Amino acid sequence: MIWMGIMSLAVLAGLWISLRRFGREGLLIAGMLSLVTVGGAGYMYWNLGAYNMSLSADALNALPDDERAYVIAQAAQDEFLARNRVANQDIVNLFQLALDLDPNQVTALGSLGIISFEQSDYAQAVDYWTQMLALLPPGSDEANAIEAGIARARERADEVMAAKAALPPAEIAVTLDLSIALPDSMQEATVFLFAREVGGAPRPVAAKRIPATELPLDTTLSSADALMGGLLHEGMQVDVVARLTLGDASGGQGDWFSDPMRLTLAGENQASLVISPPTL
Repeated sequence: MIWMGIMSLAVLAGLWISLRRFGREGLLIAGMLSLVTVGGAGYMYWNLGAYNMSLSADALNALPDDERAYVIAQAAQDEFLARNRVANQDIVNLFQLALDLDPNQVTALGSLGIISFEQSDYAQAVDYWTQMLALLPPGSDEANAIEAGIARARERADEVMAAKAALPPAEIAVTLDLSIALPDSMQEATVFLFAREVGGAPRPVAAKRIPATELPLDTTLSSADALMGGLLHEGMQVDVVARLTLGDASGGQGDWFSDPMRLTLAGENQASLVISPPTL
């Protein structure tokens, strides 16, 4: 397993040198990504022995969940590094799958934190790294590096919030209706109304929860409905969409949706959404 240590050190050195031109922030991210790689290599050495990273699907599925999560997270990280730290949705999905199998999978938590930071989703980065920090020995070099990353992400989040708070606020007046009468089977359903920033984080900027039986309805979305400190402001481009579901905000099979409506926000804005059942 010596090759894994050599690979990890090479990644550390290469990232550190190649990212120096980005200054302190680049060095921080380089160090954290290298930390995740080194930690993953160490875990493989001490816990997984001679497992082959090119396991067949059958062999992979036969592993315990935590070991399968590690193999999946390591494969995703290899692809992430090969793409020069540019993560596509497939890579993100692999890291998420690893967390579904093992919520304490440190490689996935660390890497998703890095991806969130680089996508300017600083609040999400703080969430991932805080979970990771709880799994590390207090006072260790690894814990200190993650604490520095959390502090930097919070600093950047505060800067973004201050800049957005200086912009004129915006409000969206929304008309919600159903394309057909609500069937008995959906009487207990909930409508989730979302506004997502175009090109921003996947998490909605603002959201509202409404019992399905209250439709049709006129309502509003504003910064009072914002999530995790988000703000709706003039000039922001958002997609407004509604989901009717018997589950929670993440939805489920058989959900009804409206077509998204894209708006470039002014002081006052109008959106009309019609929620329809899924087509067969």
